[in-house]
Amino acid sequence: MFDLANWKNPETLMLNITNSALGIAAFVLIAWICGEAIREFVLQRRESHRKH
Repeated sequence: MFDLANWKNPETLMLNITNSALGIAAFVLIAWICGEAIREFVLQRRESHRKH
C-alpha cells in the first residue's frame, strides 16, 4: 500500500492535488452559502422591522 501523504510520489501527487483543490472548493462554497444565508436573514429582519 502506498502512503497518500507522500507529495514526492508521482503516483499520488495528482490525487493529492485534486483532493486539495476539491477540499478548498468545498470550503469556499460552504462559506459562501452560509454567508448568503446570514445576509438573507439580516435583510428579512430589516424588512420586518420597517413594516412594524
